[in-house]
Amino acid sequence: MNERELKSLFCSSLRSNHLKNNALIPTSEIRVVEEAQCRSFDLLIAAVTKVPDRHDYEQYDNILVRTQMLKQFALHERCRIDRIRFYPVEIKSDDDVLDERLPKQIMDAILAFGLSIIVLDKNHSKRARSLGKFLPATLICYTGIDDYFEVVSTFDRIISSSVLNIKKTVLAKALEGTEISNKAYSRLVALEHILQKILFNQIYFENLGLTERELDFLQMIGGIKPPLRQEKKILSKLIKETANAKMTDYF
Repeated sequence: MNERELKSLFCSSLRSNHLKNNALIPTSEIRVVEEAQCRSFDLLIAAVTKVPDRHDYEQYDNILVRTQMLKQFALHERCRIDRIRFYPVEIKSDDDVLDERLPKQIMDAILAFGLSIIVLDKNHSKRARSLGKFLPATLICYTGIDDYFEVVSTFDRIISSSVLNIKKTVLAKALEGTEISNKAYSRLVALEHILQKILFNQIYFENLGLTERELDFLQMIGGIKPPLRQEKKILSKLIKETANAKMTDYF
């Protein structure tokens, strides 16, 4: 079948709760099923949970870094921002070719919404089932029967910060013996959240969603004189130090 037919079947599966092994998408609480913003994804599912999980720290971080996206939807749907879940879905019918674009599509979904869902047609499902556990995406396969689908692998972690995370222990070790280690960590965490907002919110919005205190914080940083830039001298020294190094030196 083509992409439009597979998409229609998948939406029907969600509404009918015909999705086997599903522990990710709250099918009974879907508020919106439509084309994603900017047509970056085949399908964007927006769900509103009844009661937010007070211990869902990943969702808390997700709200901090994707404020604009979630706030816009909350205002439109008149619901609390901490009850919203977005699920970007990439549809791959048997008419589509699975190629090197798929990893990029998975990464785009993670950067935009924190997770990725791939829906595969019947023939593609036979080839991809064994690979699902190695992909940072939830893999859903069509069974070939009516509108029945099956979740064959689940990646349910919301990636809100990834490499931007600052490890307190590493920083404390570097500043060991100083009185400012805790303060330095809290300042860097604040800067980390600001950078995350800038990176994620700029995907769809010109307004970065920064608070007045965050803007004041950036202005304060702007008044601090940065360390001297001596990249060329450092690079030259590094080249000299490694000029005669052999590959065996690294084992």
